[in-house]
Amino acid sequence: MDLEHRPSSYDPPSVTPLAPTNSSRNAVAQPSSTVDALVRGALAVASRITAVVPWPVWHLLASAIGFVAMFFGWRRTVLANVRHARANNLPRWWVAWFLGMQQIASHIKTVVGILQASRNGTTTNDALMVEGGEHLERHLGRRGIIIVAPHAGPYPTIGIMASRWLREGSFQGDIAVIVRLFEPLGSLALMNWFSRCFLDAGATVIPADAPPRQMARQLRSVLSSNGIVVLLVDEPTSTPSMIVPFFDSVIRMPVGPARLARVTDSVIIPSIATYGRGRKVTLRVAEPIEPSASIADTLAQVGQALERLIEQHLDQWSMLTPIWSESIAGPAPAGQSYADLHLHTIGSDGLCIVSDWSKQANETSLALIAVTDHDHIATVRRWHEAHRDFADNVLPGVEITARGRIVHIGVLFPLDVPTDLPKPGTPLLQVMRWARSIDGSLIVLVHPLPGLWRVQLRRLARAGLLPDAIETHFPLAFWRTSAIERAAEKYGIAKLGGTDAHLIPDQLGRHVTQFPGESIEDLVTAIQNRTTQGVTRPVESRPPLSVYALQSIYSWLLPFRALPKVATTRERLLMAARKRAIAASQVRSRTPTKSITVAPDDANVTTSEIADD
Repeated sequence: MDLEHRPSSYDPPSVTPLAPTNSSRNAVAQPSSTVDALVRGALAVASRITAVVPWPVWHLLASAIGFVAMFFGWRRTVLANVRHARANNLPRWWVAWFLGMQQIASHIKTVVGILQASRNGTTTNDALMVEGGEHLERHLGRRGIIIVAPHAGPYPTIGIMASRWLREGSFQGDIAVIVRLFEPLGSLALMNWFSRCFLDAGATVIPADAPPRQMARQLRSVLSSNGIVVLLVDEPTSTPSMIVPFFDSVIRMPVGPARLARVTDSVIIPSIATYGRGRKVTLRVAEPIEPSASIADTLAQVGQALERLIEQHLDQWSMLTPIWSESIAGPAPAGQSYADLHLHTIGSDGLCIVSDWSKQANETSLALIAVTDHDHIATVRRWHEAHRDFADNVLPGVEITARGRIVHIGVLFPLDVPTDLPKPGTPLLQVMRWARSIDGSLIVLVHPLPGLWRVQLRRLARAGLLPDAIETHFPLAFWRTSAIERAAEKYGIAKLGGTDAHLIPDQLGRHVTQFPGESIEDLVTAIQNRTTQGVTRPVESRPPLSVYALQSIYSWLLPFRALPKVATTRERLLMAARKRAIAASQVRSRTPTKSITVAPDDANVTTSEIADD
């Protein structure tokens, strides 16, 4: 609704005025330290600069900062936002890059906007438009209202401007805004300044890190008196949260809004703030959500409403904190499982044995793993034969080196495990035909090489020998993930994740495949139906450099293992690297390691006995 053309029939309800509480006013303490004075001085200077410099200049400067920031840490976060929000229609890499740049620029403009609003007291009539205001108006003064919003556009400024808009419309009820406050250099000056901006607009600030019971009492008081609570719900907080479906993944969403709405019979109204031309700001208000008996159902409705709002303004969704399921180092979403489908053992150039990976998988929320040694099948075949009579979490596989020794094809064997493999360097098409001859085999283009993988896919498509899947999440994938995912959609192949781990069990689960179900049969079905997705999780593992060095030499000697004394040398390198890995694990945990074994007990084999199959 355009406030300059408000219908004459608009008659805001009569409500009893509620001034900000004494506690909220006392929350604005009077800082006196030197650091506080410096922070206040910096805020005053910054506010004056933002008021003097024209808005178009800030717009260009924010875009420039966004462009530069895309070469640093925020790039991965914003590109993940774009990838998930546009999962059904993945944009080209330069479009995704531009959207990510604009998301960062939107955050910069938000900082400028709050500084300007604090100085010149922007009025709503010339700076704010409200679309869907009728959804708010029919509940004002009659019920408590919980406005939930994402971090988009001028999200802090909108709390100030919306408060002024409501006051101009004769609403005199309590307005509480939950915000996350920062204390630079340990100073409270920024928090006090920020709180005062809201108090001047007629709103009370409640810190997001306030004691839960105290916050709950304050919010219940506001809502019980038919007031308004405003909060952002798309970022993880320290408050109780729940996993909620969001676009093609899940996020943690605070349960507070759903609980408060149910207890106080308040209505939840999803909204989003966006920039328009010039300094115009638009607040878009969605259909209200009535609280249900199930908190999960209520939050799912909130998530769906926010999805629709964000989709329309993805370039302004300035969420710069990782929020997706891959940022949650825990179990997969309900009904889904994780599988790490690219691991190596001492059978080729890894330092672990099969039982190392299997035990670690059981301890790290992974349903399945796949052992895919380089041009070697004997080790995992022996494991498979020893465990075929009971449930096992290991899927046999192999990583075959095709011609040129830079093209690698992964093959998984959920049914028959072969005894013979193509020789390293076999032409790619011959490798594909061999893999297709194995009953039930699944072919994967692993860690696609820059500049070559597109050519390989085109060549395989012309030959009618496309793989079943391609790795989209793997070490050193970086920005290529989006392009590989688009290619997977184009060619109709599944998207997988694999850690390509060689060193220690702690590496397991960094890059995984998410699939419906939990068994090998479920994984096979998901790959065949193209319902898998690659996921990168926050699994941290930093083996000592000495382990990397020893493993690298051990790996480089792999092609020469049949030569005299090379096998013995590799065995010594293997044992030395494993001992250093164990020592590092004991230092990190301060307890004996529980997942790596010095002796290869899963198969009676040593490196000196491993030869070409």
